[in-house]
Amino acid sequence: MTIGIYDSGLGGLSVWRELRRQVSAPLIYFGDTAHLPYGDKSPDQLMDYFRASLAFLESRGCTGLVVACNTTSSVVLPRIKHLVKLPLVGMIEGAVEAASAVTKGCIGVLATQATTASGVYQRAFQDVLPHGQVFVQSAPALVPLVEEGQVSGQRARQALQSYLEPLTARGIDTLLLGCTHYSFLMELITELLDGKIQIIDPASAVAGEAKAALAGIGGQGGTTEFWVSAQPERFKATAELILQEELPPVYLKE
Repeated sequence: MTIGIYDSGLGGLSVWRELRRQVSAPLIYFGDTAHLPYGDKSPDQLMDYFRASLAFLESRGCTGLVVACNTTSSVVLPRIKHLVKLPLVGMIEGAVEAASAVTKGCIGVLATQATTASGVYQRAFQDVLPHGQVFVQSAPALVPLVEEGQVSGQRARQALQSYLEPLTARGIDTLLLGCTHYSFLMELITELLDGKIQIIDPASAVAGEAKAALAGIGGQGGTTEFWVSAQPERFKATAELILQEELPPVYLKE
């Protein structure tokens, strides 16, 4: 099986980083960088991007798919998942399961505008924690910052403070990172919350879910092919900066 990993840009690399440790299958990563950020796009636009990206990944031989994008998982998959022939894994179920396992009942979620507007996390947590409280905070500045490689500077710190303060004021005990890009801000988020709130990065849980769902492939050592829809040089340079490792060539999807 060849597993495709799909995101708007760099964020899905947080899932890729975990998945490659758990599977030996070949991986193909596609970042739809021509259309990022996804958080301010309409549902119809997001649907079009997903269909085009899915067709591309199928053309490259993918037989399973990880939608490593919370916005697409929130807005598109509920509408189209039953029509997709490939086995696929989205972000929402794994994220909710991971947060529900540790919370004392008051959860904050940082998410994109589109994910926040979808209400998907409120509904999902209602099913598993009917007596819990869930507060979702839109954080539109964070994806552009990560895409610029700004994961540790003053701009990122100030943006995070403005988004975290409304959640901490609600008394949350658990913070769920509701966008894969936010994983690369974990160091700053941890510092700002000062150990007082449990932080859930769902990348590892989703990778484990993907391993189980996509034929239970195990082991290590699979190769990865990287593709983007715009600016492959910029993607590679920023990815290497935030991952602190060298990547193979990144190809441009025409």
